[in-house]
Amino acid sequence: MQPETNNLPQSLPSLQFPNLGNVITTDDVSQKGTGSYKADYVNWCRTMHLLHNHAPGWQFCLAYYVDNSHVWKAPNGTAYVVGYFTGPNSERTPDFPQAIMDNRNNAIAYEKVSARDLTDSHRRCLCTAAAAQFGLAWQLWAREDVENPHRGESAPAKPEAKIKGIADKDQPLSKEDREQCLGLVKELTPKNLARFCTDFRRDFNLASDVKVAPALTDVKHKDWMNANLKNYV
Repeated sequence: MQPETNNLPQSLPSLQFPNLGNVITTDDVSQKGTGSYKADYVNWCRTMHLLHNHAPGWQFCLAYYVDNSHVWKAPNGTAYVVGYFTGPNSERTPDFPQAIMDNRNNAIAYEKVSARDLTDSHRRCLCTAAAAQFGLAWQLWAREDVENPHRGESAPAKPEAKIKGIADKDQPLSKEDREQCLGLVKELTPKNLARFCTDFRRDFNLASDVKVAPALTDVKHKDWMNANLKNYV
């Protein structure tokens, strides 16, 4: 059985799509990870908000494969989705494929795709297709500077003052750093979270029943995460 795409016509090269290349500012950009694993991104909900404001009438869709499924099967048995946008006047952008991947960015086998895998890939495809077709947040993919809407209006934040008599590694984390570390922990899968907590308690001589989140307070804990987080994602 041959795959079926939506019956909407493919767009012609002459059609003009929204150009959102200069829409995002630093207020739209979030950070994920710490140290060498830190990355900038615009979350999917913010992406949709920007599309509603700057490209009204354009909607993101996933094309159908066989049996009305949104999951497509690649020749080697792995899975992907195909996204596109429709416009207010029946415009349609070209198809944009997005691999369905695990937390290590490896393609998942078609037969093993879960509902969570599909919904995560839908959000990823939304963001990457918006960058490809409309230029939205292209700077993050190209690692270009993003316009700062507060330029010249505020001084850069001062570093946290150190507490005298306490070693650098034992200095308390700033509120921002601690929230970032806790956010990373929350993104781990249950299995990897269990491994993370076990190793954290072991390396900091904590009892097996100690909750990790309240104990994650010092610079040494953040340094440990920077060095070891790659083992749990």
